[in-house]
Amino acid sequence: MEKEFLPGETVVLAGKISPYLFLIKRGSVKLEGNGESFFLSDGDFFGEEGCFLGKPALFNATAGEETQLQFMDRTEAEEFFAGNAKAAFSLFIKNSARANEQKEPFNAMSPEHVKLVAGVLPYVVEKNGADPVHEVDLDLETLAAQIELSTEALLDLLNFSKILGYVAFDDGKILACGKDKLAALFKKYNREKIFAGAAGGKGLGAVSFLNVVNNRNNI
Repeated sequence: MEKEFLPGETVVLAGKISPYLFLIKRGSVKLEGNGESFFLSDGDFFGEEGCFLGKPALFNATAGEETQLQFMDRTEAEEFFAGNAKAAFSLFIKNSARANEQKEPFNAMSPEHVKLVAGVLPYVVEKNGADPVHEVDLDLETLAAQIELSTEALLDLLNFSKILGYVAFDDGKILACGKDKLAALFKKYNREKIFAGAAGGKGLGAVSFLNVVNNRNNI
């Protein structure tokens, strides 16, 4: 799909995960972050860290002028690069991974994913089931407000979460696996965060929130 951006309009925020590769069809995009600032223009692309690796964006991306961008998901992005030499594509992936080696890939234990599951869990009725097939009585807007995300950002997050097997979004409905599997994730997350805190590590900020969810759901 393609979208028009006005000058100064945000495309991607640094630290946020986007599942798209962005191709500049017309105009320019300013990238800022890590003390750097530079422009990309017609024919340039960005967002490979999120599209291929599920990692947060390294730069804030804003339109430098009236700009038209093409959004490509991973399948579309692979087709886009298929016209290039295999060596060039391999180098692209290698360089992208190297540039992001300090960032953790998105997985089931990522805080973003755990927060998403925490928002869904109180509405899950079924206890059993390994796959996200049970419809949850919850709409996108309510869930987005509860986990403090925009609806657009929530849809991006759901794009990644469906491959992890806990929460998915399909045909306009939020789906989840059984409560038992969700509870197991919380127990594992809590254990790891508590142990990290005991060892002087960081990352305890979500524990109090998860304890409220645990108490509410008796897990």
